[in-house]
Amino acid sequence: VTMGVLPGERPMFDVWGPTVNLASRMESSSEPMMIQCSETAYRAVIGDPANRFTFEAPRTVYAKGFGNISAYFVKKASENPAKELREQLGLEACAGSFIFAA
Repeated sequence: VTMGVLPGERPMFDVWGPTVNLASRMESSSEPMMIQCSETAYRAVIGDPANRFTFEAPRTVYAKGFGNISAYFVKKASENPAKELREQLGLEACAGSFIFAA
């Protein structure tokens, strides 16, 4: 990702590069009211221990400049991931912080 300030009467900050282009392709090839991500993003999310998403099976989409790629729709997200993660880790609220439950 490259970023910079574009000069002019009103300078603007902009970000560009392959990552931004792929995100744009994912958005334009998605379905209304759906979240679609690339395989790279999918692998990063499922590899995160705090992941609270489930995904539909991959589908192949054509992304200009990238060719055919695997894309995943988010199927479901936890309603309260922070609470569920605290419960999963066995954390309890204590004086404005959290401690491991005994």
